[in-house]
Amino acid sequence: MAPSKTVVFRDGTVASLAVLERLWAIEARGGIFVLTDNGGYDIEPEGILTHNERLFLLEHRDEARWLVRYQADDSHLTDTVTGVSR
Repeated sequence: MAPSKTVVFRDGTVASLAVLERLWAIEARGGIFVLTDNGGYDIEPEGILTHNERLFLLEHRDEARWLVRYQADDSHLTDTVTGVSR
């Protein structure tokens, strides 16, 4: 089995590139990730996921949940022209 490719976030967190790419592809097609109270997420609109995407997300459930809920600390980013934090 070939080693999986990973992405390392600024805070040192490591994530699977394959899971990120799948989430980005869903989002690029208009998918919206809605956080749920039980720590998971729903994807809207209903029916946007293909059968293969649904299977992939089930197989990578924990990492996909974590990535959807992840919020980077971007407090260091500011607009250089106005000085306004983003």
